[in-house]
Amino acid sequence: MKFRASTLDERKKFYKSEFRINNLKSWFADNKIKIPQIWAIDAGSDSGIIKDKKWKNFLFYFPFKELKEKIEKYAPEDIYYDRNIYSAPKKILKTLNFDKCMSQELVFDIDAENITCLCRDKKVCNKCIRLACNLAFEMKKLLEKNENFKKIKIVYSGKGFHIHVLDNNASKLTTEQREKLNKKYSEFPIDPWVSQGNIRLIRAPHTLNGTVSRIAMPVDSERSFKKNKSIPKFMKKD
Repeated sequence: MKFRASTLDERKKFYKSEFRINNLKSWFADNKIKIPQIWAIDAGSDSGIIKDKKWKNFLFYFPFKELKEKIEKYAPEDIYYDRNIYSAPKKILKTLNFDKCMSQELVFDIDAENITCLCRDKKVCNKCIRLACNLAFEMKKLLEKNENFKKIKIVYSGKGFHIHVLDNNASKLTTEQREKLNKKYSEFPIDPWVSQGNIRLIRAPHTLNGTVSRIAMPVDSERSFKKNKSIPKFMKKD
């Protein structure tokens, strides 16, 4: 099934009939991590499909308790959470100065768009998504073996796979240590800006990637990844 941007009506339908905030809460609870302090919404900057053109190229930040309200207001293209842990998150939300944090969740982003594939005129296809999945789980095994990380979870992002390293010691890594990991695993098509920490935001599991009409879906193994499970109901009518 093709990858395409979701319409406003489709995004509204997804969040009304398919999305469950409890599934999102459960992902954090099951992995024994706290709900992130700061969340962000993009109302449609990438596709230009947006309720109000004034919102284009802006990110709207808020605490988790306002998520339902923000979804209803913006019918968002993307929902992210900030991987940083702050000593005073309320102050950060007022100033939007994200420079100082206590720690940051380590995430590696394997994007299918960084993989050499014959689909390049389409940006992404099922073949390069499957390859990205294989590479994500291969990298997970190496991180467990070489770095002794024990809490690694993988989430399909819609265009690739996010490798969430949830070990406490991983969140304490310095920028220099993260750079070394990027170099060590440069054989994989990772986005170094994400794992180095320059990009704080990461797509929230169970939310809609409105740029390609796919659900961000936790994946337990290569075999368990079924791309059809990530297709929202509105796409099944195409």
